[in-house]
Amino acid sequence: MILAHLSDLHLGFRAYGRIDRGVDIRERDVSLAFERALQDIIRLNPDIVVVSGDVFDRPDPPASAVVVLARGLELLRSSLPETPVFMVAGPRDTPRQLGDPGALAVLDSFPNVEAATDLTRSIIMERLELHACLVPYRATVRHPSAFPESDPRIRWNLLVLHGTLEQSEQAAVPVVPEDWSYIALGGQHRTEQVCSNVLWAGSLERVALDPWADAGGEKGFLMVNLESGEHQFHAIPSRPVAALAPIKVVGGDHDQLRRRVREVVQEIPGGIKGKIARLRLEGAFPQDLLALQGGELSGLRTSALHLAIEAGKEPRPFPADWLLEDAPSLLRVALEKELERDGFLDDATQAVIEELLDSDTADASKVHAVGGLDALDGDIPGVGRVSASIPAGLTAVIGGDGRSRKSIKELLIQIGGGSNNKPLRHFWACTDAGTLEEMLSIASLAIAFTRGLAVVDAALERLEPGDKSGTGLRSGTPALESNVPGSTSIDLEAIATETQSAEQDLRSLRAGVVEADVALEASMMDWLSERQDAETTLNTYRDRARQLRSRLRQLEATGPDAPCPLCGRVLEGHYDEVLRELNNEWEAVIQDGSWWRSRREQLELKPPNLQEREEKTLKLHMALEAQSERVELLRVRVSGMRAGGSLIEKEVAGDDHRGQVMLALLRVRAAREGRARDVLLDRASRFVCRLTGGRILAITLRGGGVRLEGDYETLRSISEEDLSAAKLAIRLAAASLIAAGGQGLGSLLLEEPFDRLDPEAGIRSLVLMKELASEVPRIILVSRGATVGARPELFDCIMEIREEGSTAGPALRPTPAGPGRFMLRSSAILKH
Repeated sequence: MILAHLSDLHLGFRAYGRIDRGVDIRERDVSLAFERALQDIIRLNPDIVVVSGDVFDRPDPPASAVVVLARGLELLRSSLPETPVFMVAGPRDTPRQLGDPGALAVLDSFPNVEAATDLTRSIIMERLELHACLVPYRATVRHPSAFPESDPRIRWNLLVLHGTLEQSEQAAVPVVPEDWSYIALGGQHRTEQVCSNVLWAGSLERVALDPWADAGGEKGFLMVNLESGEHQFHAIPSRPVAALAPIKVVGGDHDQLRRRVREVVQEIPGGIKGKIARLRLEGAFPQDLLALQGGELSGLRTSALHLAIEAGKEPRPFPADWLLEDAPSLLRVALEKELERDGFLDDATQAVIEELLDSDTADASKVHAVGGLDALDGDIPGVGRVSASIPAGLTAVIGGDGRSRKSIKELLIQIGGGSNNKPLRHFWACTDAGTLEEMLSIASLAIAFTRGLAVVDAALERLEPGDKSGTGLRSGTPALESNVPGSTSIDLEAIATETQSAEQDLRSLRAGVVEADVALEASMMDWLSERQDAETTLNTYRDRARQLRSRLRQLEATGPDAPCPLCGRVLEGHYDEVLRELNNEWEAVIQDGSWWRSRREQLELKPPNLQEREEKTLKLHMALEAQSERVELLRVRVSGMRAGGSLIEKEVAGDDHRGQVMLALLRVRAAREGRARDVLLDRASRFVCRLTGGRILAITLRGGGVRLEGDYETLRSISEEDLSAAKLAIRLAAASLIAAGGQGLGSLLLEEPFDRLDPEAGIRSLVLMKELASEVPRIILVSRGATVGARPELFDCIMEIREEGSTAGPALRPTPAGPGRFMLRSSAILKH
């Protein structure tokens, strides 16, 4: 019995907006791969053809994709009239409306085709001595989940399902490999063998927008011999993906960077023409990408089918850097350094500092998290009463009209918008802003306040009532007029030079921190992998021990009349020998399992070398933050000493100790706001470059306004799609930076800018949201739902708003979400 196993066809997949003769190039690539696979299958003449899910790329595929599939099935029917085709719907084939079977159901009426789209379907074909169990996506996410059963009366038992392998039993389809002749899996785009008769076939083409993780392996399908258990992979030609050699950016040398880009492109055999390519710049700031702006980069992007550009990794945030209980002591150190630099640090100014930074001021550093909600409960005008839990992870509230979605958002803000930190509360509730400048200002201020700026403002507030200096310094004024005694053009030149040197030191230190982060991450992964291996092995021994113990009990209960565990014959005179062998095997398994239990316990705690590396890396991060603040303070000084700068200083009397401390406080405040804005721009630039596929390289602040930097030049006319991508990038980047402090955000609310993204940016943003869900406890997206419906597997929960005026069903109806999940189990365990 020979079986052809295909999966994850993703017919109708479109990407990069490249059109040739009226057809999307990537859609044509995917269709050609399917047609080539069918030609090979017809030549190989299998007895069965299986397609294990995600036949289409979205639940509402273009008509061209349905035509390609229909023609392919007709070709199989005419060429192999006796060969049945079994298909299951994956999440990409499944509409969110439960009553809609989707486009795949249309093909179920074709001769010799069985396409399961809703319920688990069992098919018996006596001619082939075959029982096939088809488990579609809806059956895997339905509660309780499906329980596929084989038919012991039939020679060949085939199970087809689409999903991910889980270690936890929660909401997972239990699968017993020994009960099936073959288990055909879908949902993973690389071929992988789980055990002897359980395999993922992988996809026929690279069907991710950013296919770098899938760049190395071949694409194709499997031919499986059910009788011998052997399988063979058949490769299909696919669009080449080229990950260019990483370029290390040193010291901001942009001429060298441009030269290295030309060199690595020339190193690719045949160049990058027509290929999907990635250019990664290690050690680069997003600002360094701007060195590539112009005709050269534009030419490379025109030559390649798609060219993605990535800045190097940014330093991994350490929560310990920003422990808010340390904010008063950190502020004290910063003030003393500033006063010492001005020659004002003495007993009098230190006394002012001690007066300011008492316990009452320290209390200002305590932040109550905003967005702490786990349920949505209230009345929505025009929709009705809603009461639904919001699980951890990524949740979407979709459908309805604009008014109902706005009401949902307002209800969420009402429930979760309380916090003693006004900037953080404002950021959480402001899902959109009129301009990029407003969005950046709101987000950067929230970041600064969750990193100790509240203590600075509390100290300034305490100084103002007693301000008798006559300097007119005020914490709320946008510009501070002053002139430090002794300031001259020579001082300005010296400080400007010092600033440049400090910025170079910062770049070098940052590169060292990134290298330390990479080394720490590798060590951490080694430890976690070893611990997981120990856990998996221990569970395997436990399963085997239970299985052996069950057999021993059965033998002891039945006696010599018990059947042989291998051949099924009555043991009779071999009873004692078999019983002794099973006992010996059971004892050996128990002994080995005890060793693995001890090993797992040893690996519960981090090994000493990993702890040392963590401590060393943390010290580097603390040095990086100290150097970053030093650079920002120097920039504030330079700005204040230049005419027309953002901060122009005015003379403070030598005996005005409170004025001297206030001046230092205002410098520190400006520096910390600047630092928050810089880290936000850095991360938001990385995010917007990723969301737009490199169409926007960075977000910059120039000439008093926020600019979007395109691959050719600064964008002069910004489309609604690009503006929305930038706004979403800023909001997501700010949320991840706030969450890195270990407090502040209980959830993140996202709304309107998302629905204005172009389809590719929308999908990329969902992937990014899913990644950030490990940092922010709950991410809640209120959306029309078109992009959400195209990627339901990324969500932990999707709720659809009842249409206005309708009275049928609940106001918020759950729809299928998350990947299908299955767990491999032993038959002995299931029986007990």
